[in-house]
Amino acid sequence: MEEIIDRAIAPDIHNMGRLSFPEAETMTLPNGLTLHFLSGGNADVSRIKILLPGGIAESPRPKLLEIANSLLLEGTVNHSGEQLSDIIEHNGAWTGIETSTHHSALSVYCLNSTYRTLLPLVNEIVLSPAFDPEATSHVVRNEAARLEVDHHKVLYRAGCAMRNLIYGPEHPLSAVPSPEELMGITPEMLAEAHNARLDPSGMHVYISGLLSDSMINEAAGIFSAIPSHNPYPLPPLRFPEHTSGGKTHVDMPDSLQSGVKLMIPAIGRNHPDYVPLRIATVALGGYFGSRLMLNIREEKGLTYGITASLIGYRHSGFISISSQTDPSTADLLISETIAEIERMKNPDSYTADEVNRISRFVLSELAGVLDTPFSRMDFLQTQVTASTPAGYFAMQDNAARQLTSEMLASMAEKYFDTDRLFIATAGK
Repeated sequence: MEEIIDRAIAPDIHNMGRLSFPEAETMTLPNGLTLHFLSGGNADVSRIKILLPGGIAESPRPKLLEIANSLLLEGTVNHSGEQLSDIIEHNGAWTGIETSTHHSALSVYCLNSTYRTLLPLVNEIVLSPAFDPEATSHVVRNEAARLEVDHHKVLYRAGCAMRNLIYGPEHPLSAVPSPEELMGITPEMLAEAHNARLDPSGMHVYISGLLSDSMINEAAGIFSAIPSHNPYPLPPLRFPEHTSGGKTHVDMPDSLQSGVKLMIPAIGRNHPDYVPLRIATVALGGYFGSRLMLNIREEKGLTYGITASLIGYRHSGFISISSQTDPSTADLLISETIAEIERMKNPDSYTADEVNRISRFVLSELAGVLDTPFSRMDFLQTQVTASTPAGYFAMQDNAARQLTSEMLASMAEKYFDTDRLFIATAGK
């Protein structure tokens, strides 16, 4: 007889057990390329990801490397873009392209039965893209059109203004090209910028899924044949030191809303307080039950959503808050946000339920990382792409389990420095 569930009774809540993160194995190939491999799951699927040095910060001109990455799947010297698409689709695979601050990545998800067919194709896509003039023109026009649309979005314009304010107008992360500047990008520029980063000593290959020894050995054989080039440097990013804040506004008289960005300079990922500060930022605005959401969305009704996050670089970090609101309530949203930031410095403002809720949220996010071999490998990849320290997963697990109101208030007191608050708005 089927059991009848009384949905008026909430299910029991259990504490989450200790989370254990499996490390990937690595090997350095004779040409200097680093091969990472992690086997797991129970489905005969796998993913091949090639990580190249060079991202937004290293682009010779704004958007150049992002466009180069977009063109990797538009044809090689041996296969047209249409042929590549047909091969990938015929083999039941799908692809992804990523561009981060210092790196670019091509991912191919496939069945294990087609892995051996697609592995050399992945190598070809990265090493010998065609940068066909017609495909280049098409991608550049699309990117210019997207940039033109973004130019009319208040939150995008506020974000651009904020980066100029806090990073400086000459910083590589502040650069925003005009659509006309994008149209000046040529296949020759793309080929030169892409080929400069193909030295294998700066490349990483991540193989994950239900792997066999032969799959790993075949990857090692193919990628060890990549010839050496000149090393591709990744100089560390430098940011201005700020002792006080600032404010700027972008006038958009036809906009129906205002974009609001707030940022506070903070610590980098290598600082021992980075993990507890990240959790304090979650408490401020990193989940649906956060302080900012409860006040500014639920109680005041000023916005549909407001978020806070900790942007981390190796030696620097920034607490970032983003929202949109009616132009008439932008000042109120900012003042209420500042009030919530200051309130977090009082340990008596936290209830036991709130602390427990934040702890469970962080732990559930960490548990989600363990869900698939692909998500686990993505987390491990951040050691290269985001300079996360060794043991970063365990640090977060321990901090979430030991969370107290005193810890949250201490992080807010030390780092939520409203005297160094930067405010950028865009709208009427």
